[in-house]
Amino acid sequence: MSRGEHERVVREFLTGMGPTPAAVRATVDRFLTDDCVWENPGSPVCQGKQQILELMPPDFARLEVEFRHMATVGDTVLVERVENMLRAEGPPIALNLKVMAAFDLRAGRISAWRDYFDITTLISERPER
Repeated sequence: MSRGEHERVVREFLTGMGPTPAAVRATVDRFLTDDCVWENPGSPVCQGKQQILELMPPDFARLEVEFRHMATVGDTVLVERVENMLRAEGPPIALNLKVMAAFDLRAGRISAWRDYFDITTLISERPER
């Protein structure tokens, strides 16, 4: 796959999260390999789609993403973004969270997903400037 195709997969994965919890689960199933590894600060490393879905809040319904930068080297896409993680109802999971991530791709799907962010700023009411 080309650099542009790798970046398209990652962009479609992140923007495809929602607008319902069922759609989030379908997006995970569509874009991740069965043995995908997901790493987050302060959380256990997840191995496989089932563990990934178990770590996500069951009422996680939508991800709003502002892409800042993307860079691709080989099969790895680096993404700087600001995101809002929203529940189906009730308070948000995260607002204005600044995230840097590395996504490894294999055969057109994401095989590793490593997010890096400051867990102490998971919820922030202030919009990004």
